[in-house]
Amino acid sequence: MFKTKLLSFLSIIAIFSLFAFSNEDLIDKLVAKLEKYTREAPQEKVYLQTDKPYYMAGETIWMKGYLFESRSHSVDSVSRVLYVDLIDQQKGKIIYQRILKCNAGMTHGDIALGDSLTEGMYQLRAYTNYMRNFPESFFFTKDIKIWQGSVKSRADDSKIAEFAKISDLQFLPEGGNMVNGLDSRVAFKAVNIAGKGVDCNGFILENEKDTVGVIKAEHLGMGVFNLTPEAGKTYTAKIMGLDGKYTAFPLPVASEQGYVMAVDNATSKENVKVFVFNSSPKAESSGELVVIAHQRGKVCFVGKGAESKKSFSANIPRSKFTDDGIVQLTLFDAKGNPRAERLIFVNQNRQVNLKVSSDKNSYKTREKVTLSLEATDADGKPIAGNFSVAVTDGSQVLTDPNQENMLTYLLLGSDIKTSHNPNDYYSILRGNIEQPAYYFDKSNAEANRHLDILMMTHGWRRFTWSDVLAEKYPKFDNMLETGLSVTGKVLRPNGKISNNAMMTLMLKPKEGTPIFTMTTGDSLGRYGFYDLDFTDTSSVMVQATKEKGGKNLDVTVDPYTPPMVKIVKSPFNPIEFDARALALFLKKANEAIELEKKLKLDKNQMLEEVVVRAKKEKPVDNRKIYGRASNSVEVTEQNCVGFQNVFQLLQGKVPGVQVVGNSVIIRGASSFQSSNAPLYVLDGITSDDVGLIQNIPPCDVETIDVLKGAEASIYGSRGANGVISVLTRRGGSNRDYSKDIIPGVITTKKLGYSVAREFYAPRYDVQKQEHVRPDFRSTLQWSPNVKTDANGKATLTFWNTDGIGNMLIIAEGVGTNGRVGVGKHEYIVK
Repeated sequence: MFKTKLLSFLSIIAIFSLFAFSNEDLIDKLVAKLEKYTREAPQEKVYLQTDKPYYMAGETIWMKGYLFESRSHSVDSVSRVLYVDLIDQQKGKIIYQRILKCNAGMTHGDIALGDSLTEGMYQLRAYTNYMRNFPESFFFTKDIKIWQGSVKSRADDSKIAEFAKISDLQFLPEGGNMVNGLDSRVAFKAVNIAGKGVDCNGFILENEKDTVGVIKAEHLGMGVFNLTPEAGKTYTAKIMGLDGKYTAFPLPVASEQGYVMAVDNATSKENVKVFVFNSSPKAESSGELVVIAHQRGKVCFVGKGAESKKSFSANIPRSKFTDDGIVQLTLFDAKGNPRAERLIFVNQNRQVNLKVSSDKNSYKTREKVTLSLEATDADGKPIAGNFSVAVTDGSQVLTDPNQENMLTYLLLGSDIKTSHNPNDYYSILRGNIEQPAYYFDKSNAEANRHLDILMMTHGWRRFTWSDVLAEKYPKFDNMLETGLSVTGKVLRPNGKISNNAMMTLMLKPKEGTPIFTMTTGDSLGRYGFYDLDFTDTSSVMVQATKEKGGKNLDVTVDPYTPPMVKIVKSPFNPIEFDARALALFLKKANEAIELEKKLKLDKNQMLEEVVVRAKKEKPVDNRKIYGRASNSVEVTEQNCVGFQNVFQLLQGKVPGVQVVGNSVIIRGASSFQSSNAPLYVLDGITSDDVGLIQNIPPCDVETIDVLKGAEASIYGSRGANGVISVLTRRGGSNRDYSKDIIPGVITTKKLGYSVAREFYAPRYDVQKQEHVRPDFRSTLQWSPNVKTDANGKATLTFWNTDGIGNMLIIAEGVGTNGRVGVGKHEYIVK
């Protein structure tokens, strides 16, 4: 119908072809503004793959994160720190947080769920610190259900009936507005109280009397109809409910004059056709209308048409679109004001083709499985890549074949937003795209048409042209993180700024080498230690010293403040499951968790009393890489009094060590180096800064070790002149300096990177005692880093459990060409 009407229009109007990239001032200005905006305000995207869509309390969420630059979708984003929150949506509270260290834009981790978690809907939220400069709707979110062993439904018949009712009916004219006298296509979407599409049908009334059209949803409550509004008339949709009664929904009021933009993205494989209709052409005007097409901020096509004509059209070659994904078409008037907008989706299948296969179609329980991954580019050539693979028991884990995946998120869900938010629950859904993989099903003949209707019901979410033209950029209050940081402020006791204060950081992780570093506060009293690398919760001490050496300063450390969390009053169960299949999952998951608890308890009970008789030894000091020092000076709170610096503690106490002013010479040491200064080591960290050692308060020192000759050789050529190793009380393994109250010093705790655990899966080719226990794990295998080689191939092996039925494999990842790929496979266990 639409095609016929367009052809009739074309037979009676003049068609003026557009040409690309005109040099007109207006076009140059618009393109320059867009390019500047995307350059000055680059954005990032995050995607998380999890091993399954729901969990039993007590299980573990296994996940892999991917960071992308939003414009090019290159996987190696500049940020190196990824935050993942597990949020209780009902309470609006963060239950768990993980900080993951990214390498080449990828990371992986896990969240061990407590077995006492309240049953309900939770949300995984992933973001970088830099992403916090933009709306929180840009964060990656994924709703998951956590169960507590009960499959009792909280839904009664009345609640189920509520879900079938239309809560809101949205009308979205193509291009943005209906205009009196111009034929328009109007998309619509009917949603329930959860923002999900529901079927609807009815008719359109003019002035509440005459029927001028029929309305019927085609897919998930969405559809489209044509209407030519007339001046002075109103239009209403009458929609029939389940009870046979009709409900009235008014259509938006048409403009008296303006523009209608129509797009044909279906009839031609070579071109996208754009039609612009003008209700009030200015016959004497020499002004021109401009159409700009961009894909994620990259201008693909620019053209113009005369403002004096009733209509014009353009053919945009698909070759202009360099990538798959959403394209925004915007019509500007002669003054550069945006007047109409339309989104289209371009899919030329440029993604990685990821084929997953197993060495057999059918297996026995506990039999070895070998999976093969084969990755090729759009031209069929092999490509190397990095993929994450989850294998789940299909009889326990129910997956929606049209659920969101990496491909649908990057190309679709991350770039569009709803045009209207009828209620609180609906407003927090990112784009509210139901069954996104449906639109990428190559076997579905209706997928492209329904995807085009979806484009008409959503808007571009990454920026608005009004912000671009006004050069309105977000406030970049959150820095881009290439590592962890400790920041804060240093002030005098009277609250005034202490300029250029010398700041010292000592960070002591649970494991590993302590971090000791220095910096200088700025003119505003701010300081920062950046690009730190530590794990778990670590003890932090920050010390401030005035330029002239005084320490009477107040130091604060900035606490980490997570993004706001919204309390969501979600429906009783917005995710639908098969109760019988869930009962099996809950039963098996609960048995596995209880068995694990029993095994741990049995191990504790099996331990017999053992009496150990041995000489007590000093605990190993992991600050020392050497064994025995040549000489040691023990420093106590009594013998440190009266000394001005650390070097004075050595004077006359160690044979062969001479202190001359601010330097130390160890006699008998020789070096090919020009300097005869020894190597200094502070709490296990080597340093060439004599002042750093000298400025340590003598009473803060625990031991000074002097290494000569063979003892110093462990440090190689750097220890040729001997080694002075200073061990402080605060750097000791037993020191709790968080309780110290010292002027100019603050102690606190900082959360570091989460250490990813290794997924455990038993190998049944080797007989072990623990193999006698039943194995009904719902996740058979989780492999976050499966790399295909230059031939595009990779293999993965694991063993089946005791479960029978279909096993589902989902692989997602990215190739070295920056394209993403998603692959699925099933096999059966009998």
